[in-house]
Amino acid sequence: MTKLIPALIFLLGLTNSIAAFSADEETCQIDTNKLLWTKAEYAITGDTIVINNQRVRLAGIYAPQIEKKQKWHTPGEPLAKESQTFLNKLLANNDLEVGVEFDKTRLDNRNRQLAHLFFKDGTSIQQKMLESGYAIGRTTYGNLKHAKCYYQAEQKARDGGYQLWDFLAKNPDRHFPLAESTTLTSEDEGYRIIRGKVVKVDKSSSNYIINMDTTGIRVQKKYWDNFDYNKLEALDGQTIEVRGYAYLYKGAMYMLIENPYAINLFNPLNQ
Repeated sequence: MTKLIPALIFLLGLTNSIAAFSADEETCQIDTNKLLWTKAEYAITGDTIVINNQRVRLAGIYAPQIEKKQKWHTPGEPLAKESQTFLNKLLANNDLEVGVEFDKTRLDNRNRQLAHLFFKDGTSIQQKMLESGYAIGRTTYGNLKHAKCYYQAEQKARDGGYQLWDFLAKNPDRHFPLAESTTLTSEDEGYRIIRGKVVKVDKSSSNYIINMDTTGIRVQKKYWDNFDYNKLEALDGQTIEVRGYAYLYKGAMYMLIENPYAINLFNPLNQ
């Protein structure tokens, strides 16, 4: 079995007995005896917890980010503090004990641990954050465990109009967590869901190209194996939702995606 990250093994004093789960499982239920148990310290955002002095990202979700003033100023996102507080309350109500499950990729591009976290009763922390409406689903680094459960949990919050979805309904001009492609402005960089009509599907030597009316979705060549280009071509003329980091380049908005789940028609709820 692949070794766990040495630093986490040392810090937690744990073995490398991690349960294997299929990517298409429909629930977040898990055998808690097969998890790696430790004490959390506190949440610094709604999707990042400090455990043994290391930052651990909750795989499979994105929570609004708190304003950062160091080095480069990063504006805060709606309900960021509320999301952080909700996660801290969840941890406190469970004596800070968390069970750790790793996925395909265990470190992100900033060397933060990526993990699925659970409480003693088997409750998924990610599922709770999504159902509450304080986070939205996110599929990155090939980490697909519990994906269907996570998207189901997000849909439950959307249907109920909870928290971020209530905020969006009352403040559509804030474009968070979802924005219509036709309404995007230069202020809309950052992680979000963008909805729009596909007007072009093409490919170059380096990218699959999916263009909405004002937004360019790109799949870099290194991720082509994750996609069926014929299915991408079939998106032409359809209205879709795509989630990821939106960025402004030469006056136009772009988004890079690495997994089909970033497109709503391809995520587990629509398979």
